Amino acid sequence: MKDRMSMEGLMVCPFTKKSLRLMTEKELVSLNAQIKHGDLFFYPGAPVNIEVKAALVTSHQTHVYPIIDNISYLQRRTAIVSKNRTANHLKRVPQEEIDQFYRDYGFGEGNAIEKPTKELKSNPISQEKVTQLARLLPKGGEYFMSVVTHDVDSIHNLTYGRSFKYYFHMDFSLSRLMAIKDELPGETILVLGDVDHLPFDNSSVDALFSFDYINNYDKEVQELAYEELKRCLKPDGVSIMLYDNSKPMHASSQLKSDQRSKKALGVIAPWKKIKLPNIFFYPINKDGDAPQSMGFFSQSIAW
Repeated sequence: MKDRMSMEGLMVCPFTKKSLRLMTEKELVSLNAQIKHGDLFFYPGAPVNIEVKAALVTSHQTHVYPIIDNISYLQRRTAIVSKNRTANHLKRVPQEEIDQFYRDYGFGEGNAIEKPTKELKSNPISQEKVTQLARLLPKGGEYFMSVVTHDVDSIHNLTYGRSFKYYFHMDFSLSRLMAIKDELPGETILVLGDVDHLPFDNSSVDALFSFDYINNYDKEVQELAYEELKRCLKPDGVSIMLYDNSKPMHASSQLKSDQRSKKALGVIAPWKKIKLPNIFFYPINKDGDAPQSMGFFSQSIAW
């Protein structure tokens, strides 16, 4: 918990974007008393059915996010709130939906998460290509983040020879995160998040490598994910994003719009020196790395 205490202000509430801090022991006692009394709910409307031993909380204590087995549960669905802040507090939540929510997150007795097998591969990308792409990332800084993969070797290759104050690994799947968490370097801070509501502060991340194909999501989510990525990266930060070359890439229209805006600003006000993050998109074919004929990057934005 020491690392989380010393980086207050980096992680934010995915609803309010307000800073989160670690709850004190006294606050946890009060929180668990409210849970036993039936006063607190997870955001979808399921009564909280666990004892919270560690958690992050907003300054006004309106949203609480549990930390379980060293994983910070920072998805909107896992927010602990009062009844009037649930998704639809005026309607009764069917018991089958509540039970399914508990199963999805392993909350409560008899709802353990089944870990995926190691044979599952997040991305058909070679270690040589990972090493090649990683050369675009800075060698050091404060915050380094890897996103979504079963391939622990790739994460080790990304962080090898780099010097950052904090290392994060974020996933949008709890079972996948649990499957690899014990194989990650001990200093890695584990985060369960949402791709379209990243739980990190504005201009906070130095380097990010995402194995998650951004175009696996529908158009609206892709566009939100792209804007969230830009929001979280430092002005001189660098991000490498993979995408499935066989699917539509809606985020590319935002990328092109940003390129045009940057070019226009250079013409209209060339004296303005504005630093913006570097975001690279790298295409992956269904069966592996993109062919060399496609070039090193088929989509990139480098301001």
